[in-house]
Amino acid sequence: MTFQNGVWNLASKNPMAQLYSRLGNVGFPRKYLREIALPDWWEDEIAHNPAGYTEGLMILSRSLGLDLASMQNESVPVGLRNLGPCKFKKAPATSEEDLTLAGTLATRLVELMNPAVPEPRNPLPTSASEIPQSILDAGGRWVGLASLVEYCWSVGLPVVHISAFPPGAKKMEGLASVKSGYRAIVLSKDVKLSAWLLFILAHEVGHVVQGHVSKNGVLVDELVDRSSRDQEEKAANAFALELLTGNPELRVLPIGPGRSARALARAALQAGVQEQIDPGHIVLNCAYQMGSDFFPFANAALRLLEPHADAVALIRSRMTAHLDKTKLPEDTYEFIMRVTRAGHKRDQPGR
Repeated sequence: MTFQNGVWNLASKNPMAQLYSRLGNVGFPRKYLREIALPDWWEDEIAHNPAGYTEGLMILSRSLGLDLASMQNESVPVGLRNLGPCKFKKAPATSEEDLTLAGTLATRLVELMNPAVPEPRNPLPTSASEIPQSILDAGGRWVGLASLVEYCWSVGLPVVHISAFPPGAKKMEGLASVKSGYRAIVLSKDVKLSAWLLFILAHEVGHVVQGHVSKNGVLVDELVDRSSRDQEEKAANAFALELLTGNPELRVLPIGPGRSARALARAALQAGVQEQIDPGHIVLNCAYQMGSDFFPFANAALRLLEPHADAVALIRSRMTAHLDKTKLPEDTYEFIMRVTRAGHKRDQPGR
């Protein structure tokens, strides 16, 4: 039984099968829909009732940012909701369409979260120079990932990490959203070491503070490129450097030949304490001056600085600590937990 042009077709015995097929064409395979998008209580048999099928359509449309009218009309492909004014910062080989699926899902996530985001305790900063002192005054040794995430939440700029994109979706490293008066940052780079997410987050904060995100729009950063010639990307990079180091043009001089990862970690820690700069950022800054061959060496030093690193778990923990789940429908909150991998796992994955 399927719904088409206002008419129920009783000949179909499995209305969800066709829906799964149509959504698969958009990029959402059945396994993803069952494990992430649909609530725990959903069973496909519910859709054998017209009201149940309509409810399933509404759940999927609401959670994934799908156009409901196109879902109801089986004669047209399922479409994604309009992102609104959107800027794509991407590589030449990547099309805007490549990033639209991930961008739509990320934007929909923050829209669903908005009612549960606490009121900001502090105003949004007007420049990068305002942020470090607030963090240092609160007891921070430097601007690190944990302190910057917490600061962002305090100014009404929630930071979340999406870990459960549909397989095959082209992900972005960062996204900044300004929708209906709410701001948010979404990260998706899957790394353990905090330094890798620290600069991306500082970069996205720069986009928001400097007004690069249109009203009711989004900015999608496929890759935060420190050598980009795009003017807004250059400005966000300079903002990030000033936020993290106090100097928008800081370049860490490379170490001499023959040095060990342990020596690099020790030197970065010493400089970090002295200059109040995150040692991990110092290591990565040095690596960017040295070139790609230096990154394995730098990552080894980062692991010494942060032997039990789990940057994504840190962001998840701050999200769950700040979101007021009582202000969200239970199904919505559980979807947020699943798409960020912050919640429980299904008892029967891949049903």
